[in-house]
Amino acid sequence: MASITRMFSVGKHSVARVVAESGEALADYMDKTFRDLPLERVGFDECWQYVGAHGIRMAKREMDKGDFWLWAGIDSDSKLVFSFRIGRRDRFVCEEFVKDAASRIVGAVQVTSDNWKAYHRHIPEYFTQNGMSYATEEKIHREYFDASAFPVNRRQGIKKIVTAEREAKIGHPDLRTATTSYMERFWLSLRQELKRYQRLGLGFSKDLGMHKAATALAIGTYNLVRKHSSLDGQTPAQAAGVEERRWTMVDVVNMTDAYLKTKEDAAFEAAFAEAGL
Repeated sequence: MASITRMFSVGKHSVARVVAESGEALADYMDKTFRDLPLERVGFDECWQYVGAHGIRMAKREMDKGDFWLWAGIDSDSKLVFSFRIGRRDRFVCEEFVKDAASRIVGAVQVTSDNWKAYHRHIPEYFTQNGMSYATEEKIHREYFDASAFPVNRRQGIKKIVTAEREAKIGHPDLRTATTSYMERFWLSLRQELKRYQRLGLGFSKDLGMHKAATALAIGTYNLVRKHSSLDGQTPAQAAGVEERRWTMVDVVNMTDAYLKTKEDAAFEAAFAEAGL
C-alpha cells in the first residue's frame, strides 16, 4: 500500500478504501455466483495468520485480535477456491465453513481434509449427497537438526515431510487423488502475493475487517482475473464453468461500482420506508 501511495500520489486511506470496497464487492459476487457447482474432487484446509498481534504475545484474548485462520475449499480440477471463511480454529467456525461449502456443490463429490477432529463430525453431517466419499490426508513430518549446517548456538528446528498417510472415512474415495496439496499450493500463492499473510514481517493486518476485505480481494482476483498455468491460460472460474471469459481489473472496478450503487440505493429505500415516506 505504501508503494501505491508513492506511485499515484494518493493518500493511504484512499487506497485502503478501494481495497475494502473491492473486497466486499468480490466477496458478495462470489457468494452469489459460486452456487450449484458440479464438482467431483475438493480439498479443505486452514491457513494461519494473526491480526494486530501474535496470539501468544497477547496478555488477554480480544475478539478481533490475535490468531485467525482462513478456512477454504478448492476444486482439485479447476483450482477454483469456491468457499472460504476467516475465524478461529474451533469446531464452530469449522461447522459454518463446511455447511457453506456443502451448500455450493451439487451431485456426488469426493472430499479430502486433514485429520482435524471437527471435520470428521461436520463433513458427514452436511455432505449428504448420494455417492459422496470422504478421505483424510495427514502429512507426517520429522524434525531434525544438522549441527554442521547451522551455528551451534542457533536454535534451529527443521521439519521435513517424510510421507503422507491417506485414509478412507466414508464411501470409496480414490486415495490416489484424495489430497489437500492443491489447497496448500494455494496457500503458497496467497502468502507470496498478499503481504498480510507473510510470516516474520510487519505487513500483517491491524484490523480484522480490512483483513477480511483484503483476503476476499486476493481470492477474487485469483479466481476471476489471474490465469492459471495448468489450465491452458484460463482462470479457475472459467475452468469451472462459472465465467465465460477472463476478467480484467477494469471488470473488477465496474463490478464494484455497480455493487456500491445497488447498496446505496437499498439503503436509501430503507431510510424512506423507515421514515414512512
